[in-house]
Amino acid sequence: MKNIFDKCKLGDLTLNSRIIRSGLWESQQNDLYSIYDRYDRIALSGVGLITSELFSIYPKDKFIEHSQRMDNANFIKMSQKIAEITHSYDVPVLGQVEFIKYNRGIDLDIAVNDLTKEDIRKIQSDIIVAAQKLEFADFDGIQLSIGNNFFLSKFINPYYNQRNDEYGGNVFNRMRLVLELIKVLKDNTDLHISCKINTFDERKDGFDCNESIEACKLLEKVGVDSIQVTRPLSPLFFTKKLSGEKELLEFSEGLIDSVNVPVIVGGGFDDMGHMNEILNSTNIEFFSMYRPFVAENDFLAKWKDDGYGQSRCLKCNNCYRTKKSTCYHF
Repeated sequence: MKNIFDKCKLGDLTLNSRIIRSGLWESQQNDLYSIYDRYDRIALSGVGLITSELFSIYPKDKFIEHSQRMDNANFIKMSQKIAEITHSYDVPVLGQVEFIKYNRGIDLDIAVNDLTKEDIRKIQSDIIVAAQKLEFADFDGIQLSIGNNFFLSKFINPYYNQRNDEYGGNVFNRMRLVLELIKVLKDNTDLHISCKINTFDERKDGFDCNESIEACKLLEKVGVDSIQVTRPLSPLFFTKKLSGEKELLEFSEGLIDSVNVPVIVGGGFDDMGHMNEILNSTNIEFFSMYRPFVAENDFLAKWKDDGYGQSRCLKCNNCYRTKKSTCYHF
């Protein structure tokens, strides 16, 4: 019988469990002690892999007040300390690099269709520099979001991308920016490269399930080490009142059958028994969790000791809406 606390491999990484902690907002930028303490509690709890909160590569980005700035003079020092903490528990850590808006000098929020070839090269080079910073800080990998509603997810989405050049049109062309970038990262770093991608987009003529699987096959060809599936505004889907779990699981099972890289599934999971049931009744091997770690950093330790458990997270989404790394209730 498989268990969420099985030791396992995620590509080239060795994990202490099948649970991947997903980060999002950082509301304690100026309180490094609290940040280090949070990572220490999560790593000690029995998590398999930690994905950081958002690391922003652009100082004028939309969520800059709720994320760590990679241009900050103390970023490398802070990141080295985070890696030192997680590695002391044999837990690998990925840096989550994302952005919402691309700015060209005084021109703010350049749309996907208005990017020049020089802009595309600038985005690629900026992410490569970010990856080099993470590697220097001893992070094990980088997570790129081409999902949720971040900029790269819009670039690969036909609803937004209506370009007439080689970066628009079919799935391959819309993925070209990301594929070129990943190829360079694979050739020049030793980082584990993970991509977060939407299962589908609910907009008419948007990114659909078939395109998502086609995109993941392309990611596999250029060497992506793992894929995490998500949905736009995913915390809003996976509440106690509304659940898209059935559709998510069906998509994830189909994706796992279509690619030969590890697939991480996230979607409001909060019950150890239910997760073990999924492990033993489907081909799903890895789960990502976000809000439970905000409600209680080290809840996994209790689950492991007791052999059962459910997160105390109320799925109120206050942490998501208010851009906090701390829980409103607890």
